[in-house]
Amino acid sequence: MNMKNLFFITMLLGCISAYSQHWGYGIEVGYTNNRLQTKVIGSKPLSGFKVGGIIDYNFKSHILIETGIAYERKGGILEGNHIASQKISRIEASHIDYLNVPVSVGYKMNIKNKMLFIPQIGWFFNIGVQGSGLLSGVDNYNQPYTMGIDIFSTSNTNQYRPFSRTDTGPIFGLNIQYKKVRLKCSYELGIKPIHPIYGNPKNRTVGASVAYIKYFDSAYQNM
Repeated sequence: MNMKNLFFITMLLGCISAYSQHWGYGIEVGYTNNRLQTKVIGSKPLSGFKVGGIIDYNFKSHILIETGIAYERKGGILEGNHIASQKISRIEASHIDYLNVPVSVGYKMNIKNKMLFIPQIGWFFNIGVQGSGLLSGVDNYNQPYTMGIDIFSTSNTNQYRPFSRTDTGPIFGLNIQYKKVRLKCSYELGIKPIHPIYGNPKNRTVGASVAYIKYFDSAYQNM
């Protein structure tokens, strides 16, 4: 290896080391409350959870970029008479599980004594992993029934049509951070209908979580 290549590698490692000082990583767990928002039929919310990892980058200008990946459970109940002109009266999507990837920008405001207030805005992407629920209605003989369904599959019955696995939209957050602990409140505004005929519902998700974040930079470590 010649001196020119050695110098280049040394400079590259130095730059990576300098920038890595502003990176942080951690874990996040929390609660979600989701409604399948629709104006056509009735809708009720259901509770879920969220667990995953987060990564953020802190600029000296107090701007924060945050991303990560989480396993997020959403759900909701749709009710009506002859939903989608079918003999379906209720769809209880009790488990709609997604891999959730948010990307957001925040601004850190120092309140006092190492306590920060961080408003955020960004975008989220969801990919459906699995789901289950109950389908209720009357059969061809006008007899009531309730049966289990796979949210993303038609394997259960010919009467049911599966939900879309993809969801996306803006995300808004208000956070309070003390040292390495961040308390997070968020709102995910799904803009993509996740079902084409059952009222064209869209996910509306309120979340509350807590994150523990570890920083590479010693200055952040001592926050």
